[in-house]
Amino acid sequence: MTLRLAGAAHRAFDGREPAPADPFLVRIYADMAEMYGTTFDQPRLERANRNTFSDMAEGLLDALPALEDPLDLVVMASAEPDFDPRTSAVAYVTERVPGEPLGFALSDQGETAPYTALRLAGQYAAVGQADRVLVTVMDQTTSPADPRPPRQGTDARDGAAALLLSADGPGAPTEVRQYPGLTLDEAHRRLHEVLDDGVSTLLVGAGLDPERSTPPAGARTEVVRPSPEFPCSGVWALLAERLPDFTRDGGTVVVADFVPDGPDGTGRGGLSLCVFDFGAARA
Repeated sequence: MTLRLAGAAHRAFDGREPAPADPFLVRIYADMAEMYGTTFDQPRLERANRNTFSDMAEGLLDALPALEDPLDLVVMASAEPDFDPRTSAVAYVTERVPGEPLGFALSDQGETAPYTALRLAGQYAAVGQADRVLVTVMDQTTSPADPRPPRQGTDARDGAAALLLSADGPGAPTEVRQYPGLTLDEAHRRLHEVLDDGVSTLLVGAGLDPERSTPPAGARTEVVRPSPEFPCSGVWALLAERLPDFTRDGGTVVVADFVPDGPDGTGRGGLSLCVFDFGAARA
């Protein structure tokens, strides 16, 4: 059974005014920093955006059209875990949506996490355990245990995207392909093989070079890169923004990213692709 993209949304979230850090979080992050031989930056936490995944999930659900039919599965994907371990955003979402869906979260895979979430959702659908699925993708800048600046920049907002998928009704059939153990050159070559099949739009993540992702001469593929402000949810935000155009115009849209293995961001890694066939969407 193939899941179809039935809807999508994206929200950006500004930071909060600086405020004294919660003593519970201070204790947790101070202990973690000592355990891993680093220093907890409390002023950084007090200046951070401090939007929890639950905060963002609330705004994201409000941005989606009203969900009337019961959901079977909710999957929340993020590059890193929520900065506040006391809250369960997945539990919040499963309580907010109709039905009594199974819910779980995926993290620590970088920008691969949303693709893995979609692939797992497809596997649940294939065995008849999930006809309606909500996948959410979270970008959070608050990382008080990490001495480095946020990847998005110190003034970046937080962001969240949602993909609503259904086995029945209209929408573009969705297919996820993941290729591990590739060099960046091999990833670009593999991507070109996909573009050779005829792709109208490529939404390319930060792990791939837009110029090297350009399709072969003669192909009419539009290549679009999202804002670096949202490294995990940005491509899905573009998908949500342009969904009415894709639905109207048809064609095949590919969302792609490459995530290197290892902490230094070099070496082999995984190419992830999500193919949406809007030409096969039915009314």
